[in-house]
Amino acid sequence: MPDATFEFLRPLWLWGFVPLVVAAVVWTRRRAASGGWERVVDTDLAPYVVESGSEARRHDAAWLFAGWALALVVLAGPVFERQPVPVFEARRAQVVVFDLSRSMLATDLVPDRLTRARYKLGDLIARADGTRTGLVAFAERPYVISPLTDDAATLEAFLPSLEPSLMPAQGSRPAPAIALASALLERSAAPGGHLILITDAEPSEETLTAAAAARGAGHRLSVLGVGTSRGAPLRDANGQFVRAADGGIVVPQLDMAALGELARAGGGAAVALSSDGSDLDALARVRTATAPLARDD
Repeated sequence: MPDATFEFLRPLWLWGFVPLVVAAVVWTRRRAASGGWERVVDTDLAPYVVESGSEARRHDAAWLFAGWALALVVLAGPVFERQPVPVFEARRAQVVVFDLSRSMLATDLVPDRLTRARYKLGDLIARADGTRTGLVAFAERPYVISPLTDDAATLEAFLPSLEPSLMPAQGSRPAPAIALASALLERSAAPGGHLILITDAEPSEETLTAAAAARGAGHRLSVLGVGTSRGAPLRDANGQFVRAADGGIVVPQLDMAALGELARAGGGAAVALSSDGSDLDALARVRTATAPLARDD
């Protein structure tokens, strides 16, 4: 937004006011000295002894000093110029909440869910188009991998290290991660941010509550589901099948209906990871449409 400012093109001419002030002071003192005789000479003799200064002379001197001052101002080149004033522009912001639970190693997607999710995250970063992006990873507990940044190279540098082994405790609790991502947006003064949860976890009541809280804070939560509905047996680091407490083989399955309910609670969209860019197109539409939502007080 432009703002009008007053300035001088040739300000050195303003130094001319120094001799002007000196001349005005000298003239005033001399006039006062010449007028002192009127207080000494007898009133009856004053008209014959003291020559009174005419009113016209005083006016002439005043006009002379005024003309001098005006000439100096004109020579200094006063101008009104509209200067650009920086205006704060709220830029779009998003935080990716990335699931690093062990179920992401399931192989129902080739080569596995985690690898495909990392590739998709790389594509998401490449398509950020100036949107500030943060990254939060979680399993049992969430951790900030990167605060909000518009440096795609910085975010891409973290992708190879996104492994379940990075997490000190295993589990799958998206709710604290959603809350942490929302807090990142709040601390960065990003109104109407977009949270993108990349996960294969079935949402719990705790997760639904966290999504609603993020929406109440003015943000939107979208979900990118990773995996298939049929799932695949989960293996550990030794290649053995992971078994549940009852002895059955753990087969993590993707429930897109439940993830859709989560996205509705967060005011966003739910899409399954695809081999083309249709999933990111759907998320981009939410990001573009995202505006500061009314906060629930």
